[in-house]
Amino acid sequence: MSKMKIVLICPSNMLYMPYVKNYEPLLKERDIDYNIINWDRFGIEEISEFSYRDNKVGHQRNFFDYYKYKKFIIKHLNSVKYDKIIVFGIQLSFFLKEILQKKFIGNYIIDIRDYNKILKIFNPIKTIETSSFVTISSPAYKEWLPISDKYIVNHNTNIRSIDRLIEPKIYNKKEISISYIGALANFQENRDFINSLKGSSKFLLKFHGQGTINNKLEEYIKEYNIGNVEIYDRYEKSEESELYIQADLINMILYNKNINDKTCLSNRLYNSALYGRPMVAISGTHISEVINMYNLGLVINSYDSMEQKLLNYLSRINIDEYNKGRIIFLNKVLKENMTFIEKFTDFLIN
Repeated sequence: MSKMKIVLICPSNMLYMPYVKNYEPLLKERDIDYNIINWDRFGIEEISEFSYRDNKVGHQRNFFDYYKYKKFIIKHLNSVKYDKIIVFGIQLSFFLKEILQKKFIGNYIIDIRDYNKILKIFNPIKTIETSSFVTISSPAYKEWLPISDKYIVNHNTNIRSIDRLIEPKIYNKKEISISYIGALANFQENRDFINSLKGSSKFLLKFHGQGTINNKLEEYIKEYNIGNVEIYDRYEKSEESELYIQADLINMILYNKNINDKTCLSNRLYNSALYGRPMVAISGTHISEVINMYNLGLVINSYDSMEQKLLNYLSRINIDEYNKGRIIFLNKVLKENMTFIEKFTDFLIN
């Protein structure tokens, strides 16, 4: 009997797709033969038959760029026989829908981690219904996806246990740090947050990570001579835990101005709970609802008197209630991720 062979088809560099790691250990545990096809948008992957490059550098790509990547993928699929496929992203599910629905009915997974405007011209219901199942990283995505019983939540974290949670800090020091940890994005939100606390001697805003707004933020704080903001570049994954431990609070400011930000669940949500660092968010998003539901931080309605709101929150925080909430939240995440593991294991053996 020949060994099963699976291909994972990715729309970007592995650096920007940590959730692929939610599948790889399970494939290795069962000694599944698998390949990963990825789009090397930044020219940083090893050159191989599985890595596609074009003549651009950066995240942004257009419809025709995706069409060329599709041709690369189809050529590979025609030359190598795969039993099953995992496709990441709505865009690729659109471009690969014909081959999925003709050759791999019931033998593919669509993994959706964000909204894309391709949905304005593409109704994915048939692609969803002919899949084995569809992985989504937030239950709120069901608000903009077709009604289906195929959805399985797989959170943007690969935690397997909460036996060793980091204890929260006691907030009695003179300067409190509020850290953004991850690829820097959402300039308007972070500019507004900076403005609400600029010049404060009590709060220091830190930004860790390489993203799309580093230069804009640096130029902004320089132009307005804002001293209580520090911006750092890309960090190694091995450094991430220490960044959370050093932080006092976590910046989770997102507006509900677009579907993605309104319905997503960021990996900062899980890391903040794991490392015992309460979040600061603004109301109107699914993340803010989760923070309120499990008592994971401060949710504000406006930036009025921001410094005082934070000081009031820190003076009144009940560590026992905070710990209780994050344990309930993380146990729910573990349970839902275990359902995903069971579903994926069934996909591999049937």
